Amino acid sequence: MKRLRENQALFEERQLFGIRKLKLGVASVAIATAFSLGTASGHTTVAAESLTSIEPIDGAVMVKSGAADQEQGLKELPEATDITDATGTSDVTKVSAVVNADIVKEVQQVAVPLVEDQAHEETTDQSQPSSSIVPVTTDSSLEAPEATSSEEPIAEQTLRLHFKTLPAQDLSSLGLWVWDDVETPSDQLGGWPTGATNFSLAKTDDYGYYMDVKLSANQANKVSFLINNTKGDNLTGDRTIDLLSPKMNEVWIDGQELSYYPPLAQGYIRINYYRSDGDYDQKALWLWGSADASMTSQQGTWPDGIDFKQVGRYGAYIDVKLADFNELGFLLLDERQTGDAVKIQPKDYIFKHLKTHTQIFLKDEDPTIYTNPYFVNHVRLIGAKQVSPSSIEVSFTTLADVDKESLLKELKVSTGSKEAVAITDITLDEKAHKAVITGDFSQAAATYTVTFHYESFQARPNWQYKDSLYAYDGELGARVREAGAKVDLTIWSPSADKVSLVLYDKADQTKVIGNIALAKGDKGEWSITLSADNGLGISDYRGYFYHYEITRDGKSVLVLDPYAKSLAAWNSELAKTDPSYKVAKAAIVDPAAIGNQELAFADIKGFHKREDAIIYEAHVRDFTSDQAIAGELKAQFGTFAAFVERLDYLKELGITHIQLLPVMSYYFVNELANKERMLTYSSSNNNYNWGYDPQSYFALTGMYSTDPADPAKRIEEFKQLVNEIHKRGMGVILDVVYNHTANVDIFEDLEPNYYHFMNADGTARTSFGGGRLGTTHYMSRRVLVDSIKYLVDEYKVDGFRFDMMGDHDAAAIEAAYLAAKELNPNIIMLGEGWVTYQGDEHMPEQPADQTWMSQTDTVASFSDDFRNQLKSGFPNEGSPAFITGGARDIMTIFHNIKAQPTNFLADDPGDVIQYIAAHDNLTLFDIIAQSIKKDPSVAANAAEIHRRLRLGNLLVLTSQGTPFLHAGQEYGRTKQFKDEAYKGKVADDKVPNKSHLLVNEDGTPFEYPYFIHDSYDSTDAINHFDWVKATDTERYPESTRSQTFTKGLIALRRSTDAFRLASKAEIDQKVKLITVPNEHGIKAQDLVIAYQTTASNGDVYAVFVNADSHDRTIRLTGEFQTLLAGEVIVDAKQAGTEALISPEGGVLTKDGVKLSGLTATIIRLRASQSDKETLGARTDQAAPHQEKLVAAQTGGEGSQGSAKALPKTGTSQLDALLALAGSGILAGLGGLISKSKRR
Repeated sequence: MKRLRENQALFEERQLFGIRKLKLGVASVAIATAFSLGTASGHTTVAAESLTSIEPIDGAVMVKSGAADQEQGLKELPEATDITDATGTSDVTKVSAVVNADIVKEVQQVAVPLVEDQAHEETTDQSQPSSSIVPVTTDSSLEAPEATSSEEPIAEQTLRLHFKTLPAQDLSSLGLWVWDDVETPSDQLGGWPTGATNFSLAKTDDYGYYMDVKLSANQANKVSFLINNTKGDNLTGDRTIDLLSPKMNEVWIDGQELSYYPPLAQGYIRINYYRSDGDYDQKALWLWGSADASMTSQQGTWPDGIDFKQVGRYGAYIDVKLADFNELGFLLLDERQTGDAVKIQPKDYIFKHLKTHTQIFLKDEDPTIYTNPYFVNHVRLIGAKQVSPSSIEVSFTTLADVDKESLLKELKVSTGSKEAVAITDITLDEKAHKAVITGDFSQAAATYTVTFHYESFQARPNWQYKDSLYAYDGELGARVREAGAKVDLTIWSPSADKVSLVLYDKADQTKVIGNIALAKGDKGEWSITLSADNGLGISDYRGYFYHYEITRDGKSVLVLDPYAKSLAAWNSELAKTDPSYKVAKAAIVDPAAIGNQELAFADIKGFHKREDAIIYEAHVRDFTSDQAIAGELKAQFGTFAAFVERLDYLKELGITHIQLLPVMSYYFVNELANKERMLTYSSSNNNYNWGYDPQSYFALTGMYSTDPADPAKRIEEFKQLVNEIHKRGMGVILDVVYNHTANVDIFEDLEPNYYHFMNADGTARTSFGGGRLGTTHYMSRRVLVDSIKYLVDEYKVDGFRFDMMGDHDAAAIEAAYLAAKELNPNIIMLGEGWVTYQGDEHMPEQPADQTWMSQTDTVASFSDDFRNQLKSGFPNEGSPAFITGGARDIMTIFHNIKAQPTNFLADDPGDVIQYIAAHDNLTLFDIIAQSIKKDPSVAANAAEIHRRLRLGNLLVLTSQGTPFLHAGQEYGRTKQFKDEAYKGKVADDKVPNKSHLLVNEDGTPFEYPYFIHDSYDSTDAINHFDWVKATDTERYPESTRSQTFTKGLIALRRSTDAFRLASKAEIDQKVKLITVPNEHGIKAQDLVIAYQTTASNGDVYAVFVNADSHDRTIRLTGEFQTLLAGEVIVDAKQAGTEALISPEGGVLTKDGVKLSGLTATIIRLRASQSDKETLGARTDQAAPHQEKLVAAQTGGEGSQGSAKALPKTGTSQLDALLALAGSGILAGLGGLISKSKRR
């Protein structure tokens, strides 16, 4: 299946003028990351112009209108190199337009900019005071990336991308993925990532690699690109290049910087001067300000300036050495003139942006300093929007050095009929690059156009203005009445000129049976009631399908009703074949009349607050796609109905809430093929999806229905699943994806420039290829809040997990919580609180991210700090962490155990979701294998991985806050690519998409070395929940031991409130660190930790974890000595609520606990025990049951490892005591031993 590109949308920021910060896009999954930039792969080009030509590119300004009037047909600049003789005096008045080959060669040697990464100090030859240029060398090491003989000519309608560096990977594994105004977007050349052009085809020049991209035949305004690899990783994030001119055909890219000219060395600036007449005779510069003394010393008495002696691709030029980066002042001189006429431009040129530019460009008598060779004004209009009846907000590339008076002269506002509208005032915001125009813009029917220089933009009403005029609180969507005899439909689209209902046959969604116009209301809503009076001959409209057809500005588009409650069967493979397949068709259904009529909210034993929850994340298809259970299932695998059949496993496991990966309609899938099993190993182009590409927030996907063609069936079966989960005492949490859609058009076609967060120019902000739902906008927030209310009310769900929650404003999430809580008082909400908020450009809000956790107790955030400390995480996934052999700061881990992460402030334990595995990234089992570099195909290695996995699960389930488990985490789920053709390392072009190559400690690959870290598009062979490993003790003893161990930990957590305390204050009082750093052999960064917590009934639970590979002793002093009188309830292999008769993995000593490597134990000291003076009676003796603590077995799956006891301290003393005391004392001790060994 085709899938949204995994672009990490981190920021979109432009730098002033010719060099700009490239726009970055951020993928769902991990956020706040750094990218490395790469290279280019080249398309073959056709020679079209001389490489040594120094003809400047025409200065046509890219405009929205009147472009033809703007073409600045600049004359050819003659090809020449030095326009003075050896003595510095001119022989000519005009440079000849024809030169011979020797001079052409000389151009290539003389017109050499300074190399950026090899800047060197220049010395001025005092014997030639008239020299106006820095010394020139032909040393190839100093050549900069100007056109050379090694660079091919650029073909027409082509953009050449120069890359200084590439990602540090094999060239053949890298590809250039392009889209927007290109002739052939990469997604038309193949699916992700194979549609990219391979960098093995890249050409090279003196700058680095370069690639040519053919532009669209229509006017090209921008080109977007990224560099990926054959595994499907987006290595650079999205980049966007603004095409300043139709003649623009080159860019230079260095990391995040983009330049419209070849960058030169820092510390110099090249002043390029182009004259249309080609006359450079006695043309000179007069410098001051930041010019170095070595430059100003070359000036004589006024007006004897520094002559232009060299020419390059952009005209004559002088390289000016800088003393600092403050401000360069200069004048253009014609030394043939006298008096004021000597100044070609009477005003001083002042340039301040010396740190961000190494070349500037002048033209004729134009007073403008251009920062690009296309002579496009750096102050450019890039957007306009009407914000009120009296104001229009306009956006510019920059407002630096712009004053109000000059802007008032240049800005014009007109109506659609070209009538000028007076501007009464203007307010500048230089920092935001905005200006607000004041005037009378109150004509309701008028569309206002703002023009600056030769660029024009329509000032459409912005979302705030639309909200003030059209915020609508009425019902939306289709509402069925009278058993389908009548249907009321309403859609909101205030800018539409016309809206019609296109009705499709219930038996054939391709057959149109009616087209009926809707009526417009005062708030931009359009409505219609279907009934027998519509003349369609339909008595019951239920089951029929529909689109809305919206017409505006003479163009029509078919849209999906955003409030549709069900859909026709969807197949994204048809999306581009016909406009009617672009988006799903809505179905007319009456959800309240479908399915279980007695559905109620969950009644979960012991669940009174969010800290009581134990959340288990599962994918509907994965849970029953294992072919091993095919014969046991009555319903079709991978469906809601099949999920019901395996619920008893989760009930017995003990979790409180099942979190389902997205079940609302998603885009990239063929629902009609959901019956087909995918048993071969593949991680791309499959009919599988996690669901993070939504196209509806109200309608369920048909992918999990036994009959996707029946729009009622999915509703019925999902209600049944919810009901069965509730009957077993568990709740349902839905994973919802409001942070982005599958396609910008899904909402943009409904109402342009409204539903999404907006860029300053009024365009939609995007993420992962779709639009970012602008939840600060009234009707967009309604979509979020209304759908949450609907799902709670109709399906009686018990909670929500928000994908990329930090992309939303906090107020919207809070509103959704409050609305849901009114319906279900036990609602629980959590989300990815990564700090990723972009919102509307230049309009900051409090995001629903980790910075909000100190201000709210309604929604929780996943703790990446907890995850990273225990097992590592993005972007350092696989590096050693606490459970994988990497010593970590003990205090940091302890704070995390207390639900007090160090990277954000949580004022309540319920603010924190404690997890170490989820659907993203490698599974816990696989990441441990990667980190310790041990192939799990070796039994001993698999056993070690399981021991580390059990330590991780123990830490999750004994920490404060709310624990979260990924399906299969309990038994060691893997997503290993076990295809026979992939034994050992394969060629780079064969590497599975979204895979990591795992190697042993000696660097050799695992037997099957590829593991899928992002399986959103993988087959069932990779994604299935392995029921055999989870349940078959004979075949997989280690897996089932881990499963049983985790089950016991869950039972322990639910049996006491010691691990789920209700407040930070209570935690600070009751949770204590036993292993204090720098005391009793504990290091500040270590692999061992112990802590205790006290339950409300006074019971004390002490957790001891040795993540070291060898034995460690934890000394108990002071108040912690009482723990030696407690009972062991968790050891190396078992966990639960009952005392263990023969604990394994360690030994209690007279003053502490000695643990085997990779072992944990939990001691419970009941309140009645803790009150006794137990230790005083025993002095240096060990408690009787201490003698039974033995080391855990280390055998692998199916191995018969032998038990090996650790030394028992105190044994010799006890033997001597028994020998002296006689049989009476022995009998007494025997009684005590028997009493202490309770199960």
